[in-house]
Amino acid sequence: MAKSNDVRIADRRPPTRWGDREQRRADILDAARTRIAERGYLSLNMRDLAAGAGVSPATLYSYFATKEELFATLYAEAIRAHTAAFRPVAEAGHDLDTLLRHMCEAHIDLYRTYGRHFTLWSAMRHDAAADAGGVPKALLVELRAATVEHNRLQMEAIRAAAARGGRRVVDDRLVPSYLWSTMNGLADHFTSERRVLDPFPAAALLEFAAARLAVAITVPAGG
Repeated sequence: MAKSNDVRIADRRPPTRWGDREQRRADILDAARTRIAERGYLSLNMRDLAAGAGVSPATLYSYFATKEELFATLYAEAIRAHTAAFRPVAEAGHDLDTLLRHMCEAHIDLYRTYGRHFTLWSAMRHDAAADAGGVPKALLVELRAATVEHNRLQMEAIRAAAARGGRRVVDDRLVPSYLWSTMNGLADHFTSERRVLDPFPAAALLEFAAARLAVAITVPAGG
């Protein structure tokens, strides 16, 4: 019987033409993205991944020195895509409850693939002044920039939605961290075995959470 971490023949892709470095890098990222989505970060085995991408292990390591670097590259890409998908939501003129519900739903989708390893990313981005955990400084800077841009867009949308309802954000410094921790808790609940214990639909919990968050992070504009 084959070992559980063996790469199936169907998982292997034909090798990219020699010399096409950019496409070879894309092949590696595609294979890693698929593997993380299907089996999680802990399934990233560099030798199996090389076979799945149609390259030798030596070639894979010439692109990504560690699986942490590979994961961080994909996560930065995911944050950028997350931000791009949120932009039309931010510009749609929703009331604050609806905006926050959309934010929670999108965060759950991101968390489903990457969220259980947010701690790894947080440790890496804590100090972008030097390489951390085998991740190049430039990539740490990219992670930080992607996150800052997403947070900026979220807060602009929240302030605008609050103003439309005659309210204002209570503390611009603390609200982003409060939202992050709350949405992580919701996402962990929705993506774990605990969800099956809920006696009510998921939509009901999301609507309740969004409404409570709206009250928690804002006060009347004249207050």
